[in-house]
Amino acid sequence: MNTKTMKIIMMLLGNLLLGIAVAILRMSRFGTDPFTCMNLGVSGFLNISFGTYQLLVNIILFIFVLWKGRSCIGAGTIVNMAGIGYIADFGVFVLTKCLGQPEMLSMQIRILLMIFAVTMCSFAAAMYMEADMGIAPYDAFGVIIEKISNRKIPFKVARVLTDVICVAIGFLFGSIVGVATVITAFCMGPLIEVFRVQCMEKLVIKYGN
Repeated sequence: MNTKTMKIIMMLLGNLLLGIAVAILRMSRFGTDPFTCMNLGVSGFLNISFGTYQLLVNIILFIFVLWKGRSCIGAGTIVNMAGIGYIADFGVFVLTKCLGQPEMLSMQIRILLMIFAVTMCSFAAAMYMEADMGIAPYDAFGVIIEKISNRKIPFKVARVLTDVICVAIGFLFGSIVGVATVITAFCMGPLIEVFRVQCMEKLVIKYGN
């Protein structure tokens, strides 16, 4: 398999897994990742579907990234912008049909869903970011901050800062801020970095040619 084909697969699979992970987090009812937390809160307040609202927010952020971080834009950007929200909505629909309403799930099941989803979110984000075919406008913020600060603010720190801001906005608009939200706000940036270095970079080197 050549490197280009591998990266296309990584980009598509990473985005698909990311959407599914968001759906699983929503089912756990322990809160979601910070960006989703913010968008769920505001979309609920405005009575707009999550998928549609997330797409609108991504378009606004895309304009900023186009100005400050054009190198972050690619096919993966479009796939993420247009797909994640709707994949998550569909995932919640399917999981509800299979498992029942989220509020009826046992505490043990919800904890397992949360742990699995947080890990899956970080892994999936690392996968599609390492494909280097464009990243989501929100994910690009950490890269842009690292770049304009001349690496004085590393990606993992920048990601924590933007995540905390998203959680605060989500909380103000009535979104669920739970254990998973706090964990992802402070741990997703470092976890993404670990998965990129320990898994994805080695995968591209080993199987790409």
